[in-house]
Amino acid sequence: MAYPLRIAPKACSYFSIANLLVLFGVYLTSLRTNEISYLSWFIADLCMLSGFILLRRGTQRLFRLASSLKSDVSLLTITALLMLTTPPSAESSTTLGILFSLMASATFLLLAKDNFVALRTSANKYVAIVLLSPIAILGITFLFRAVALLMIPSIGTHLATIQTPEAIPMLWFFLIITLFINVIMMGNALTRLVQKIRLQADKDYLTGLWNRRSVHQQLTQLHHFWLREGKEFSLILFDLDFFKQINDSYGHQAGDKVLVNTASTLSKVLRTTDIFSRFGGEEFLVVLPVTDTKSAVIIAEKLRETLQASTLTWQGETIDVSASFGIATIRHEDNLEALLSRADNAMYQAKQTGRNNIRTSPA
Repeated sequence: MAYPLRIAPKACSYFSIANLLVLFGVYLTSLRTNEISYLSWFIADLCMLSGFILLRRGTQRLFRLASSLKSDVSLLTITALLMLTTPPSAESSTTLGILFSLMASATFLLLAKDNFVALRTSANKYVAIVLLSPIAILGITFLFRAVALLMIPSIGTHLATIQTPEAIPMLWFFLIITLFINVIMMGNALTRLVQKIRLQADKDYLTGLWNRRSVHQQLTQLHHFWLREGKEFSLILFDLDFFKQINDSYGHQAGDKVLVNTASTLSKVLRTTDIFSRFGGEEFLVVLPVTDTKSAVIIAEKLRETLQASTLTWQGETIDVSASFGIATIRHEDNLEALLSRADNAMYQAKQTGRNNIRTSPA
């Protein structure tokens, strides 16, 4: 369903292949007899474990997490080699069950960790724990199965095989948990889609910076923090000099290139805590949390020098880029509109006094 709707198609491809592998593995498992069979024992277990690994890879792909595929495949290879040390038959079901369960337990517990890392950025910590609990429960169950088989080999008819009536409750448990996990995977795909839509709504389509609506929301939160804690913050509002001339002389594509270059160049200079946005047209706004006027001037000067030193070539010609900067620091009598107005006035003073310079609003 997710693939034709273009909801994380690559991640959902991993999920689909994982389910097919698990299904094929379960089918091969149903063919087991008391005879030695690499197909119904070894290959069956390998298919299911590979499916579990692809579930984890799909989650990592979905949430842009670091891939663990190499380490997972290495662990699977070690497990497979250990399985090959004993004849694949009912007589070895306890040993094979222990190896299978340890590998499955490690995969599902790590999958639960991946989900927690991904979800905690967009959901409450306790909500994330509830959502990933079926995955963690399955991992813990496989671990319990391995320990139980190791400590009490006689319960193999309940836990290590599927041919006996005693194993039916365990089979139903695995089936229900597996269905829950698939629901979680689909929910994760939808969560990722919502995150992507929200991010696109908050970002400027051209430069990738925060847009005006988003930065205003972040400013509101910062202002509330200022009212509670009294920790001041500053704004740097700057406007590219002679931008209309660039558009008129080189075309609007060149103007877009200048905007993109400005965003990418200055993003490298700013701190990770700073908020950088395209405020409108050729205007940019930098929000500096916990920063006084003196520090803001230093940062603005670094931005000015970096922008002036940057080179942009368009169709064989060099375009010189500079900007005029206005700085304002929050005051007790300021609301957000007043603060932005003071930064705007300071920026226009910079333009009126020669451009490519910095002016500060009176404290």
